[in-house]
Amino acid sequence: MTDIRPYRPQATGMEGPIARWYARIRGTAPQLAAVRAQAAQLTAGLPEGARILEVAPGPGYLAVELARLGFDVTGVDLSATFVRLATDTARRAGVDARFLRADAADLPLPDASVDLVVCQAAFKNFGRPVAALDEMHRVLRPGGTAVIGDMNGNATAADIRQEVDGMGLGRLNAALTRAVLSGLRRRAYAADHFRVAAAASAFGTCEVRAEGLSLEVRLPRAA
Repeated sequence: MTDIRPYRPQATGMEGPIARWYARIRGTAPQLAAVRAQAAQLTAGLPEGARILEVAPGPGYLAVELARLGFDVTGVDLSATFVRLATDTARRAGVDARFLRADAADLPLPDASVDLVVCQAAFKNFGRPVAALDEMHRVLRPGGTAVIGDMNGNATAADIRQEVDGMGLGRLNAALTRAVLSGLRRRAYAADHFRVAAAASAFGTCEVRAEGLSLEVRLPRAA
């Protein structure tokens, strides 16, 4: 059986200038257009006003698009900088989305209180991955789903280059982003790692789809 990847618990999230740089490179027009399309895809079939939790929303671009669609959105991030940036993003967009600082393994939400949990590009950084899955399961209502999107641990250098080429970045930021993604790939989960993590969690199982640099995991909570 494939082992869950060993990570050390992290006491802090991405902060300060690095967090602000990340917000800038993720805020290009092509990427924001992709986020809008992703928000629509993630919420297809959800009733208006459904409650959504985004774990590790970063600068809040996806959370804002989810709120634009009429959903009740809360974001929880370990980074104080990202909480401030996401709050500012929501304010400028004129949407009502709340952002709280907390660990993914200790979510400050009641049991069975949300209809959908979303986590994008962050799970590989969690110090206690199974505990984070257990918390997602706890806050989901029966019949709800957690959707995790992250880097595919089996992605190639060509996959990284193709992804960065579509980000609309300048030459320097593109080179820096390729270097960062190459480093993060060593920490990323492959599909088998996620299956083992899900089996060890309250979810018990998951559906995994891997394509190029991307990996999507769906974890339903039984009705």
